[in-house]
Amino acid sequence: MKQLVIIGLAMSDVFWAASLNAQQSDPHLIYEQNCAACHVPHAGDFVSENLVATENGLVGKASGRLVLNFLEAGHGTLSVKEIEVLIDQFAFIQESGRLFKDKCIICHDNAAKFARLKLILRDDMLTGRYTDRDVAEFLLHHGRLDASEAQTMVEVLMRQLQAR
Repeated sequence: MKQLVIIGLAMSDVFWAASLNAQQSDPHLIYEQNCAACHVPHAGDFVSENLVATENGLVGKASGRLVLNFLEAGHGTLSVKEIEVLIDQFAFIQESGRLFKDKCIICHDNAAKFARLKLILRDDMLTGRYTDRDVAEFLLHHGRLDASEAQTMVEVLMRQLQAR
């Protein structure tokens, strides 16, 4: 009986550690748990309203301070891994140009929720969860996206699924 308890505890530690690691690499979860209480609820809005890209990285519009330095100095009390994940996500949001908000939000909820509920990756291809449609092909004729925007949107949506 004692061996079963030890095995059970060891297995629960493995699952707990895997869960913790997954949580630490999800930029949405990191932002919601550590930033949204003081800042706007969605990281995309935070980036577009408060940050600007420079050759040195993202800086606060008001302070002119590098976001990376600000976080490393203790703002938000994030781990090194969480800072890396957030900075990467903020940069991706900045680079994607808020395309989802500009072209998709009128009919669809935020990108993370939409992707996680309606889409799936099958053989590294973004596919409709219930329609089995190739999303890259579908977007060429949906939402008034040009070919470049459709490709960017596929990248944005894939990232939502890969961030889990």
